[in-house]
Amino acid sequence: MLLPLLLAASLLAQSPTLPPARAAETLGLGPVTDSAVRETLAYVALERGGIAVIDLSASPPRLVRRLEEGRHFVRLVLAGESLLAVELREEAHAFTLASPEAPEPTTLARALSAPLPVASAPAAPGAVAGAPGAPPAAAPGTAPVAPMGLSVTAVQGGDVTLSGGRNLGLAEGARVRIVPLVEASRGREAVLEVVDVRERDAVARLGRGERAQVGDRAEPTSAPATARLIAPPGPDYRMRFGFHARPFLALDATTASGNNARAGGVLADLFVAYRLAELPVTLHARLEPVGVGLGTGDRHTPGVAFVAATYTSDVLEVGLGASALFGQELTQCYPTYGPMGEDLGEQCQKDSGFGVQQLLRLGALDGLHLEWSSSILSRSNQFVFGSGRGELQLPVTTRFSLFGAGGGGRSGFGFGEVGIRTFLQGTGGPGSLLLTGSVGYVALTDNARDLGGPSVALGLEWRR
Repeated sequence: MLLPLLLAASLLAQSPTLPPARAAETLGLGPVTDSAVRETLAYVALERGGIAVIDLSASPPRLVRRLEEGRHFVRLVLAGESLLAVELREEAHAFTLASPEAPEPTTLARALSAPLPVASAPAAPGAVAGAPGAPPAAAPGTAPVAPMGLSVTAVQGGDVTLSGGRNLGLAEGARVRIVPLVEASRGREAVLEVVDVRERDAVARLGRGERAQVGDRAEPTSAPATARLIAPPGPDYRMRFGFHARPFLALDATTASGNNARAGGVLADLFVAYRLAELPVTLHARLEPVGVGLGTGDRHTPGVAFVAATYTSDVLEVGLGASALFGQELTQCYPTYGPMGEDLGEQCQKDSGFGVQQLLRLGALDGLHLEWSSSILSRSNQFVFGSGRGELQLPVTTRFSLFGAGGGGRSGFGFGEVGIRTFLQGTGGPGSLLLTGSVGYVALTDNARDLGGPSVALGLEWRR
């Protein structure tokens, strides 16, 4: 007697609260049948099915997870360390009419001539399978009917876990359309291929640049998968940053006195890029590259630093900025002459200074693309080339790309390399981690004795 009384009292004491309802509306979860709040978390029973856990302390509210998709709850009650959920349940039963006057119980699968009833279109009220007015079976090649309550329950790396498996008629090789929870993202729906199926869940795989989040709806479809290698959709990261270091041991290095020397150095890229939320603009700050060489008695510190702003789209990035070339300055002097051939003396120039930075990318960032960046230095009476760097990337699989890069500058550096770039985490969006490895040759030439040698390089890139 005591437990039913406590439950009834709790049911009467709790009523739907407005803040959770507003939070659910903000997240596009639809109408709410009931809710319960514990500290900063709201447990919301959704009219469309399932329970949503919402963090009310976030601004805007954040969906933590959804559970029990496809089940309709009408009341939620907090009881100590437990959440009690009252479910409104409907059940369908089938009877064989082999003997019309004495119907006998049978299975729904046999009645509907389908492996499982949830994978078939529901019959109209009062209709019997095979009778006039019953919905016809889906024709071969048409899109299957969406199982009720199929949604995304987890996203890890490029794998998307779905809330149903064989129990909802899914099979390996099937395709599902991911319908984003947030209305603003509806234009970028992805069609994924199911790669692993278990009894009550399944795993589909994202392509490059594709995204999904917990709570997104999944609908079986006959449409082809949207994954693309050459021109994937642009990733929706806000910031990316990282490095690429090329250490090397110098070959045939000598000191100022002509003695052999064990020398070496490193040529590294450091970069950060920030994408504006409301404009197709990316802000860049880079050391690309900066070098250090030691071991011969001469110092080597060449490099290029720049800041720039670029217009950015899925397949194009172009912009301008300001750059600075630096290193151990070697002044070069040239004779100059007037219009009549008169000697005007020597004019001396340094291989460092400030310039204009040019940036260009043709193709998708995570697909096939050609990148170029260059610095143009301003002299007293002309512009001169300061530095240049190019890269060509060729995607091979969902996670791997080949690339080749090279460049050099007046301030005293040069390199060439070929390598591989792979996704350790994610598919290009926030939370992705990329690893780059390459082999090549590096040279530092900003002092009397040059340093150069083969390099095995390593780099990492994070996206947020």
